[in-house]
Amino acid sequence: MQTIQLLGTVMGLGFVAGINLYATVLAVGLGINLGLIRLAPELAGLSALGHPLVIGVAALMYAMEFFADKIPWVDSMWDALHTFIRPLGAAWVGATALGEVDPALEVAAFLLAGGVAFTTHAAKSGVRLIANSSPEPFSNIALSLAEDAFALGGAWVTMRYPTAAGLVAAGFLVAFVLVAPRLFRVLRAHAAALAALVRSWLGREGGAGDHFEPLPDAYAAALPAGFGRPADLVVRCRAGRGVAGARRGQPGYLCLQGDDDLFWLGRRGFRVRRHPIDLGDAHEVGVSRGVLFDDLLLRSGPRTVRFRFTRDRRHALETLARRLQARRIEAVASPAA
Repeated sequence: MQTIQLLGTVMGLGFVAGINLYATVLAVGLGINLGLIRLAPELAGLSALGHPLVIGVAALMYAMEFFADKIPWVDSMWDALHTFIRPLGAAWVGATALGEVDPALEVAAFLLAGGVAFTTHAAKSGVRLIANSSPEPFSNIALSLAEDAFALGGAWVTMRYPTAAGLVAAGFLVAFVLVAPRLFRVLRAHAAALAALVRSWLGREGGAGDHFEPLPDAYAAALPAGFGRPADLVVRCRAGRGVAGARRGQPGYLCLQGDDDLFWLGRRGFRVRRHPIDLGDAHEVGVSRGVLFDDLLLRSGPRTVRFRFTRDRRHALETLARRLQARRIEAVASPAA
């Protein structure tokens, strides 16, 4: 039972340290220094956190993170800098917390605290990166305040109820394993979009608006016969909401053959498949601009098909949207004629 409580303390501290290392160290250190937290003999190593020097450094770094974490994009840069600092700091806290124990238990504490901290850090960084794609800053401030409160409160709960904290951390690990593939896909997409945004600032367009982008061989083989005329257009993008047969966020190519046939090329399993987009019922073509992504919207009644383009392909997107809008205007005018 004692070992379970010790490992629960280690995992709980790693859990909250991955969100905010400095707030965790500051909360535990102040609690020990002020006598609000009484350490069991098995956790004698944590007494180092109550030293005034440690408290002072943790308070200074927490003050810096408090402000940096509430500014869009600055928070993501701060998280990137702490990709190794938080897990390693949490691993050190976990390893030293147990004092003089069996070396095997010390190694286990180091790995558990560091591993749990890395998962919570990855989850936090992903959520903040996604929040930064929204132009308003209030979501960042709200998330940051919630994380501060969670780290401070979580540190107290861990020291007061170590077994419960360990169970919560273990449950989070299981949940993280289940959602990690999707989370990393989203992170990869947003990281690529951020790089594309920098390219657009440098004037390096990723796709021209008057010709089609080069396609990998597997994708080129899925093009219909006769594709490749000067009027044909291919733009790399990601499938958004409403694309039948495609996973949301899946990378691929949106292709316009002439002004009539629109289809999306995406990989499914080991094959590249062509997904036709019915333009017959599209009553509205629109473009929604964002910070990282610009969206092409095709509305057919209550249904909306969405494709997401990185900022360096804005010119190609505008060309594609103009041609689709012109086609729509001609289709509406034809019955009247």
